[in-house]
Amino acid sequence: MFVAPLKNNIQASMIILIVFSVGLWACSFMFPTPYSIASIGEEHVFYNLVFSNETSFLATQFITFFSIIIGAFFVNFIAINQEITSKTNYLPAFLYILFAYSATTNQYIEPILTANLFVLPAIYFITSAYRQDTALPAIFKAGLLLGLASFFYAYYILLFPIAVIAIIILRSFNWREWILLIIGLLLPVYIYMCISYLNGHGTFDILRIFKNNMANFQKPVFSEYYLVFFIITIFILILSIFHYFSKGFGNKIKTVKIKYVILWLLFLSLIVVFYRQTTDMVLLPCIIPLSIVIGDYLSEIKQLKIANTLLFLFLCGFVIIYGHALGAF
Repeated sequence: MFVAPLKNNIQASMIILIVFSVGLWACSFMFPTPYSIASIGEEHVFYNLVFSNETSFLATQFITFFSIIIGAFFVNFIAINQEITSKTNYLPAFLYILFAYSATTNQYIEPILTANLFVLPAIYFITSAYRQDTALPAIFKAGLLLGLASFFYAYYILLFPIAVIAIIILRSFNWREWILLIIGLLLPVYIYMCISYLNGHGTFDILRIFKNNMANFQKPVFSEYYLVFFIITIFILILSIFHYFSKGFGNKIKTVKIKYVILWLLFLSLIVVFYRQTTDMVLLPCIIPLSIVIGDYLSEIKQLKIANTLLFLFLCGFVIIYGHALGAF
């Protein structure tokens, strides 16, 4: 099936990724829901500023397509560059594309997919700080990018602790790094408050918005079509975590530590799920750690039949939810 070429053959991986990306994107033009400008909550501040004007149908499709493609290859770049997985494994990118299209409509540009374009380089900078003599610029950039991400998708403010956790795991204590991280995280808030003051708006409105936003904690809501995809994904995730703890996290200290960071990111992303109330997009906040963890696990399974079977089940769940979006079910 797809596991062998995606984990061993770079050329075949590129072909599969491009074909799936373009094919799924082309099918998104067939969504039966009439196109309209969706209403996005005020809490996604920068998202609303960038996409406040009416965005055409074609612009929405192209922005979504490139957001998914860039996100997919950045996920795989992090997984390979930080030695989480083998250098020929492109399963994380493949899974990222499927997760993204399982939760994408033509109604609007999904805030999470745009916010991920900031979260991914933040993860890269914070993990690249491992064993660097001078990591101050990287840590500041990581904090700044995480802060910006929360302005495109407000609930990503719950991911802020991952920067602190990563520094604790990857670095020895350095008070200057902690100060720069805090400055980076808070700088977007400060800039927005200054702009609001100069424009005559409420200087502290952003704090009120975030405070009200964090009061929306609720249990996740599933559609019957998404339930199969959710169960299959969680099943494979449980197998992945069990594999990590039973077989080990890797042979290198760097690999072990960064996998711990990714698991912490997964835990924090699962908390975000309880703020996400769209029935067909429950797992989307976890798209980054899920793609890396499951993609790495499938590549490490020695029996190809088992790996292909698990991927086939995942694809079946994806077909159900995507087919429902297309109006086939």
